[in-house]
Amino acid sequence: MPVSAQRPKPARPLLALAPAIGAVIVLALIAVSVVRHPEALKGDGVRLAWLNVVVLLAYALAALRAWLFSSPRLIAALRPAALAGSILGAVLIANHLTELFVPNRNFALVIAPVFLAIALFAATGSAARQRSGSILMAMAAGVWCAMVGVLILLCAGFVIAFLLQARVELWLQDAYAASGSGDPAAYVVYNTLQAASEGLLRMPVAGLFIGFLGALSNASIARRPRPVALALFSAAIIGFIAGAAALWHANALARAARPPFILAGLLLVCAALAIAHPAWSAIRQSTQSAKALR
Repeated sequence: MPVSAQRPKPARPLLALAPAIGAVIVLALIAVSVVRHPEALKGDGVRLAWLNVVVLLAYALAALRAWLFSSPRLIAALRPAALAGSILGAVLIANHLTELFVPNRNFALVIAPVFLAIALFAATGSAARQRSGSILMAMAAGVWCAMVGVLILLCAGFVIAFLLQARVELWLQDAYAASGSGDPAAYVVYNTLQAASEGLLRMPVAGLFIGFLGALSNASIARRPRPVALALFSAAIIGFIAGAAALWHANALARAARPPFILAGLLLVCAALAIAHPAWSAIRQSTQSAKALR
Protein backbone atom coordinates (compact mmCIF):
# COMPACT_ATOMS: atom_id res chain seq x y z
CA MET A 1 0.00 0.00 0.00
CA PRO A 2 1.35 3.45 -0.84
CA VAL A 3 2.29 5.51 2.13
CA SER A 4 0.35 8.76 2.20
CA ALA A 5 2.50 11.85 2.12
CA GLN A 6 2.51 13.82 5.30
CA ARG A 7 2.42 17.57 5.34
CA PRO A 8 5.69 19.02 6.55
CA LYS A 9 5.40 21.01 9.72
CA PRO A 10 6.01 24.71 9.27
CA ALA A 11 9.44 25.87 10.35
CA ARG A 12 9.50 27.68 13.64
CA PRO A 13 10.56 31.24 12.80
CA LEU A 14 13.11 32.87 15.07
CA LEU A 15 11.21 36.15 14.71
CA ALA A 16 8.47 34.61 16.88
CA LEU A 17 10.96 34.49 19.75
CA ALA A 18 11.88 38.18 19.49
CA PRO A 19 9.36 39.41 22.12
CA ALA A 20 10.45 36.64 24.51
CA ILE A 21 14.09 37.66 24.17
CA GLY A 22 13.17 41.33 24.54
CA ALA A 23 11.06 40.61 27.63
CA VAL A 24 13.94 38.73 29.29
CA ILE A 25 16.33 41.63 28.57
CA VAL A 26 13.89 44.19 29.99
CA LEU A 27 13.36 42.02 33.10
CA ALA A 28 17.13 41.92 33.60
CA LEU A 29 17.38 45.70 33.19
CA ILE A 30 14.58 46.21 35.73
CA ALA A 31 16.37 43.93 38.19
CA VAL A 32 19.65 45.82 37.77
CA SER A 33 17.89 49.18 38.17
CA VAL A 34 16.09 48.10 41.34
CA VAL A 35 19.24 46.59 42.86
CA ARG A 36 21.12 49.83 42.20
CA HIS A 37 18.33 52.02 43.58
CA PRO A 38 16.08 50.04 45.95
CA GLU A 39 14.46 53.29 47.11
CA ALA A 40 12.52 53.23 43.84
CA LEU A 41 10.34 50.46 45.30
CA LYS A 42 9.01 52.60 48.10
CA GLY A 43 5.30 53.39 48.02
CA ASP A 44 3.75 52.56 44.65
CA GLY A 45 7.06 51.34 43.24
CA VAL A 46 6.55 47.73 44.38
CA ARG A 47 3.18 47.50 42.59
CA LEU A 48 4.66 48.98 39.40
CA ALA A 49 7.61 46.59 39.49
CA TRP A 50 5.39 43.54 39.90
CA LEU A 51 2.99 44.78 37.23
CA ASN A 52 5.87 45.09 34.78
CA VAL A 53 7.14 41.62 35.68
CA VAL A 54 3.73 40.01 35.16
CA VAL A 55 3.10 41.75 31.83
CA LEU A 56 6.60 40.97 30.55
CA LEU A 57 6.16 37.31 31.46
CA ALA A 58 2.86 37.36 29.55
CA TYR A 59 4.72 38.80 26.54
CA ALA A 60 7.31 36.03 26.79
CA LEU A 61 4.68 33.28 27.09
CA ALA A 62 2.78 34.65 24.08
CA ALA A 63 6.00 34.63 22.04
CA LEU A 64 6.85 31.07 23.11
CA ARG A 65 3.37 29.90 22.19
CA ALA A 66 3.65 31.52 18.76
CA TRP A 67 7.04 29.88 18.28
CA LEU A 68 5.87 26.41 19.36
CA PHE A 69 2.56 26.41 17.49
CA SER A 70 3.40 28.33 14.32
CA SER A 71 1.11 27.95 11.34
CA PRO A 72 1.78 29.16 7.78
CA ARG A 73 -0.81 31.92 8.17
CA LEU A 74 0.64 33.04 11.48
CA ILE A 75 4.15 33.14 10.03
CA ALA A 76 2.86 35.18 7.08
CA ALA A 77 1.24 37.65 9.49
CA LEU A 78 4.22 37.94 11.84
CA ARG A 79 6.76 38.85 9.16
CA PRO A 80 5.39 42.34 8.38
CA ALA A 81 4.60 42.78 12.08
CA ALA A 82 8.21 42.16 13.09
CA LEU A 83 9.52 44.61 10.49
CA ALA A 84 6.96 47.28 11.44
CA GLY A 85 7.65 46.71 15.14
CA SER A 86 11.38 47.28 14.60
CA ILE A 87 10.64 50.54 12.77
CA LEU A 88 8.20 51.52 15.54
CA GLY A 89 10.89 50.88 18.16
CA ALA A 90 13.32 53.15 16.31
CA VAL A 91 10.65 55.87 16.06
CA LEU A 92 9.90 55.62 19.79
CA ILE A 93 13.60 55.78 20.70
CA ALA A 94 14.06 58.86 18.52
CA ASN A 95 11.04 60.46 20.19
CA HIS A 96 12.45 59.68 23.66
CA LEU A 97 15.81 61.23 22.80
CA THR A 98 14.05 64.27 21.35
CA GLU A 99 12.15 64.69 24.63
CA LEU A 100 15.44 64.56 26.54
CA PHE A 101 17.41 67.01 24.43
CA VAL A 102 14.72 69.31 22.95
CA PRO A 103 12.80 70.70 25.94
CA ASN A 104 10.59 73.05 23.90
CA ARG A 105 9.25 70.90 21.07
CA ASN A 106 6.87 72.30 18.48
CA PHE A 107 3.59 70.61 17.55
CA ALA A 108 5.09 68.76 14.59
CA LEU A 109 7.76 67.06 16.72
CA VAL A 110 5.16 66.06 19.32
CA ILE A 111 2.56 64.64 16.94
CA ALA A 112 4.78 63.07 14.24
CA PRO A 113 5.65 59.93 16.31
CA VAL A 114 1.94 59.42 17.02
CA PHE A 115 1.11 59.57 13.31
CA LEU A 116 3.97 57.21 12.46
CA ALA A 117 2.85 54.70 15.10
CA ILE A 118 -0.73 54.75 13.80
CA ALA A 119 0.51 54.34 10.22
CA LEU A 120 2.67 51.36 11.19
CA PHE A 121 -0.17 49.64 13.08
CA ALA A 122 -2.60 50.19 10.21
CA ALA A 123 -0.12 49.04 7.55
CA THR A 124 0.72 45.97 9.64
CA GLY A 125 -2.93 44.98 9.88
CA SER A 126 -3.47 45.52 6.17
CA ALA A 127 -0.32 43.69 5.06
CA ALA A 128 -0.89 40.81 7.49
CA ARG A 129 -4.46 40.33 6.28
CA GLN A 130 -3.29 40.47 2.66
CA ARG A 131 -0.63 37.82 3.31
CA SER A 132 -2.62 35.52 5.61
CA GLY A 133 -6.18 36.10 4.40
CA SER A 134 -7.34 36.33 8.01
CA ILE A 135 -8.54 39.37 9.94
CA LEU A 136 -7.86 37.52 13.21
CA MET A 137 -4.22 36.96 12.21
CA ALA A 138 -3.99 40.62 11.20
CA MET A 139 -5.19 41.68 14.66
CA ALA A 140 -2.54 39.42 16.21
CA ALA A 141 0.02 41.07 13.92
CA GLY A 142 -1.00 44.50 15.19
CA VAL A 143 -0.44 43.35 18.77
CA TRP A 144 2.88 41.77 17.76
CA CYS A 145 4.04 45.01 16.16
CA ALA A 146 3.23 46.88 19.38
CA MET A 147 5.01 44.30 21.54
CA VAL A 148 8.20 44.43 19.48
CA GLY A 149 8.17 48.23 19.35
CA VAL A 150 7.59 48.81 23.06
CA LEU A 151 10.20 46.22 24.08
CA ILE A 152 12.80 47.89 21.86
CA LEU A 153 11.92 51.23 23.46
CA LEU A 154 12.18 49.84 27.00
CA CYS A 155 15.55 48.22 26.35
CA ALA A 156 16.86 51.54 25.04
CA GLY A 157 15.07 53.53 27.76
CA PHE A 158 16.72 51.68 30.63
CA VAL A 159 20.13 51.86 28.94
CA ILE A 160 19.69 55.60 28.34
CA ALA A 161 18.74 56.03 32.00
CA PHE A 162 21.99 54.26 32.98
CA LEU A 163 24.26 56.16 30.59
CA LEU A 164 22.62 59.60 30.71
CA GLN A 165 21.37 59.63 34.28
CA ALA A 166 22.22 63.30 34.88
CA ARG A 167 20.35 64.34 31.73
CA VAL A 168 17.30 62.24 32.65
CA GLU A 169 17.28 63.72 36.16
CA LEU A 170 17.35 67.22 34.66
CA TRP A 171 14.46 66.29 32.34
CA LEU A 172 12.42 65.03 35.31
CA GLN A 173 13.36 67.76 37.77
CA ASP A 174 9.88 69.32 37.96
CA ALA A 175 8.15 65.98 38.47
CA TYR A 176 10.82 65.00 41.00
CA ALA A 177 10.31 68.21 42.98
CA ALA A 178 6.55 67.59 43.11
CA SER A 179 6.97 63.94 44.14
CA GLY A 180 8.72 64.64 47.44
CA SER A 181 11.20 61.84 46.78
CA GLY A 182 14.56 62.12 48.50
CA ASP A 183 16.69 60.45 45.82
CA PRO A 184 16.64 61.74 42.22
CA ALA A 185 18.28 58.59 40.84
CA ALA A 186 15.65 56.40 42.51
CA TYR A 187 12.92 58.65 41.13
CA VAL A 188 14.30 58.11 37.62
CA VAL A 189 13.91 54.35 38.13
CA TYR A 190 10.40 54.82 39.55
CA ASN A 191 9.39 57.01 36.61
CA THR A 192 10.81 54.46 34.16
CA LEU A 193 8.82 51.68 35.82
CA GLN A 194 5.68 53.78 35.60
CA ALA A 195 6.22 54.64 31.94
CA ALA A 196 7.05 50.99 31.19
CA SER A 197 3.81 49.72 32.71
CA GLU A 198 1.76 52.21 30.70
CA GLY A 199 3.50 51.35 27.44
CA LEU A 200 3.34 47.59 28.00
CA LEU A 201 -0.42 47.74 28.60
CA ARG A 202 -1.57 50.47 26.22
CA MET A 203 0.49 49.83 23.09
CA PRO A 204 -0.89 46.32 22.37
CA VAL A 205 -4.44 47.66 22.76
CA ALA A 206 -3.68 50.38 20.20
CA GLY A 207 -2.05 47.82 17.91
CA LEU A 208 -5.07 45.53 18.18
CA PHE A 209 -7.61 48.24 17.40
CA ILE A 210 -5.73 50.02 14.61
CA GLY A 211 -4.51 46.73 13.14
CA PHE A 212 -8.14 45.61 12.99
CA LEU A 213 -9.06 48.81 11.12
CA GLY A 214 -6.23 48.21 8.64
CA ALA A 215 -7.29 44.58 8.13
CA LEU A 216 -10.93 45.53 7.67
CA SER A 217 -9.97 48.18 5.12
CA ASN A 218 -7.80 45.68 3.28
CA ALA A 219 -10.64 43.16 3.11
CA SER A 220 -12.94 45.85 1.69
CA ILE A 221 -10.55 47.62 -0.70
CA ALA A 222 -7.93 45.10 -1.85
CA ARG A 223 -9.69 44.06 -5.07
CA ARG A 224 -11.44 47.30 -5.93
CA PRO A 225 -10.90 48.72 -9.44
CA ARG A 226 -8.29 51.43 -9.90
CA PRO A 227 -10.72 54.42 -10.05
CA VAL A 228 -12.30 53.39 -6.74
CA ALA A 229 -8.90 52.84 -5.13
CA LEU A 230 -7.72 56.25 -6.35
CA ALA A 231 -10.85 57.91 -4.94
CA LEU A 232 -10.38 56.18 -1.58
CA PHE A 233 -6.68 57.12 -1.45
CA SER A 234 -7.56 60.74 -2.19
CA ALA A 235 -10.23 60.64 0.54
CA ALA A 236 -7.60 59.23 2.94
CA ILE A 237 -5.30 62.17 2.22
CA ILE A 238 -8.13 64.66 2.83
CA GLY A 239 -9.15 62.85 6.02
CA PHE A 240 -5.57 62.84 7.29
CA ILE A 241 -5.20 66.57 6.67
CA ALA A 242 -8.53 67.26 8.42
CA GLY A 243 -7.54 65.12 11.40
CA ALA A 244 -4.13 66.77 11.71
CA ALA A 245 -5.81 70.20 11.52
CA ALA A 246 -8.22 69.22 14.31
CA LEU A 247 -5.33 68.14 16.52
CA TRP A 248 -3.37 71.29 15.73
CA HIS A 249 -6.41 73.37 16.64
CA ALA A 250 -6.83 71.42 19.90
CA ASN A 251 -3.22 72.18 20.79
CA ALA A 252 -4.02 75.93 20.67
CA LEU A 253 -7.04 75.65 23.00
CA ALA A 254 -7.32 75.56 26.75
CA ARG A 255 -6.97 72.03 28.17
CA ALA A 256 -10.65 71.75 29.11
CA ALA A 257 -11.77 72.50 25.54
CA ARG A 258 -9.42 70.03 23.82
CA PRO A 259 -11.07 66.56 24.17
CA PRO A 260 -13.69 66.83 21.36
CA PHE A 261 -11.11 68.04 18.84
CA ILE A 262 -8.52 65.46 19.97
CA LEU A 263 -11.05 62.63 19.66
CA ALA A 264 -12.26 63.79 16.24
CA GLY A 265 -8.70 64.32 15.02
CA LEU A 266 -7.49 60.90 16.13
CA LEU A 267 -10.51 59.14 14.64
CA LEU A 268 -9.99 60.89 11.30
CA VAL A 269 -6.27 60.12 11.27
CA CYS A 270 -6.82 56.47 12.22
CA ALA A 271 -9.48 56.01 9.52
CA ALA A 272 -7.35 57.77 6.89
CA LEU A 273 -4.21 55.77 7.62
CA ALA A 274 -6.19 52.52 7.78
CA ILE A 275 -7.48 53.19 4.25
CA ALA A 276 -4.17 54.44 2.82
CA HIS A 277 -2.21 51.16 2.70
CA PRO A 278 -4.87 48.92 1.10
CA ALA A 279 -5.90 51.66 -1.33
CA TRP A 280 -2.29 52.20 -2.40
CA SER A 281 -1.79 48.43 -2.69
CA ALA A 282 -4.87 48.17 -4.91
CA ILE A 283 -3.57 51.01 -7.10
CA ARG A 284 -0.17 49.31 -7.47
CA GLN A 285 -1.73 45.93 -8.19
CA SER A 286 -4.02 47.34 -10.88
CA THR A 287 -1.07 49.21 -12.43
CA GLN A 288 1.07 46.07 -12.52
CA SER A 289 -1.82 44.07 -13.99
CA ALA A 290 -2.30 46.68 -16.71
CA LYS A 291 1.43 46.57 -17.58
CA ALA A 292 1.36 42.78 -17.73
CA LEU A 293 -1.49 42.85 -20.26
CA ARG A 294 0.39 45.14 -22.64
